[in-house]
Amino acid sequence: MGVYKIFPSQDTTIYTDYNTLNAGLDSILDLSKNASILYPSSSTSRVLIKFDNTDLANAISKTSGLYTASLKLYNATVEGIPTEFSIQTHPIYESWDMGTGRFNNVPETDDGASWEYKNANQTNTWNVGGAPGSSYYSGNVGGGTWYTNYSATQSFSYFSTKDINLNVTSIVSAWYNSSIPNNGFIIKTSGSLEFDNNYNYTFNFFSRDTNTIYPPCLEIKWNDSTVTTSSAAVTIPNEEINIAIANNKNIFYDNEYVKFRVYAREKYPARVYSTTALTTYNKIMPVGSTYYSVIDLATNLKVIDFDDIATKLSADDTSSYFRLYMNGLEPERYYKIQIKSIIDGGTYIFDDDYYFKINQTV
Repeated sequence: MGVYKIFPSQDTTIYTDYNTLNAGLDSILDLSKNASILYPSSSTSRVLIKFDNTDLANAISKTSGLYTASLKLYNATVEGIPTEFSIQTHPIYESWDMGTGRFNNVPETDDGASWEYKNANQTNTWNVGGAPGSSYYSGNVGGGTWYTNYSATQSFSYFSTKDINLNVTSIVSAWYNSSIPNNGFIIKTSGSLEFDNNYNYTFNFFSRDTNTIYPPCLEIKWNDSTVTTSSAAVTIPNEEINIAIANNKNIFYDNEYVKFRVYAREKYPARVYSTTALTTYNKIMPVGSTYYSVIDLATNLKVIDFDDIATKLSADDTSSYFRLYMNGLEPERYYKIQIKSIIDGGTYIFDDDYYFKINQTV
């Protein structure tokens, strides 16, 4: 398929309130602004997240060079946010340590990045004076450093989904081309909201250390569909069809790359004279307008949604088909496949319990 997911190698939250505290092993990434004893009207936090260079190069090498990269974080808690606001991300200017701290550790853990320091044990402050982008907050120097000429922004309204889905293609491309070093992303509330004393809010996301199925990811998408049909291939004429998905052995390992074939047959074939049963004839789905999605069975969450480019079905003389990298799916979970197709001017979704399970490679 043209969808490949990478999971973080590092992530943490940095806090103005606790400017030497490390939270590298917290199960939550905290993009919030709340009053505290230390800063009654000006407490804020930011998120740092990094993806491994080898994983990144491996993903992009599978594409033709034309791809979209999306940074995705899944919301855990939302409280008190404004009706309209934005968050933004930049590539981080300096390297940093994730650490093994947690927010509630007593005594406080300082073996990784914090608001004031980028490395363990309160060593090497963020180079806020020499970096392209930096923040001084209420006299509390720090908060990370970043490149200002690369950014991505996502706007939210009161009724919109609160999951983060940022188009970071330009940043990822700069890393891949070695224009800038890959030190990860910094995510923060954009504009004046981050420092506006009129707002206190909680905006939490699951981290790489979550025990849920919602860890952050970097999703690389591209068009991998191919059409190699001859005049012998016949496209299904209408929506009155039966679909079967072949090569589904029902249990896969998370390192497999699977080619699923989608066989389509008419429910009510036209009457013709033939010495062969009509049910032996497979037809292909409409080329260029048939897509797949993958759904987590327990939560009904679309872990791979229909996409006009990245989940487009391929076709040859045998059938339509698509390929799936299983490494982007969580082990010990059940999933199902849906097929969507535009047929004769109508849009139809075929969902006939096409289930499979992912096992972890030993």
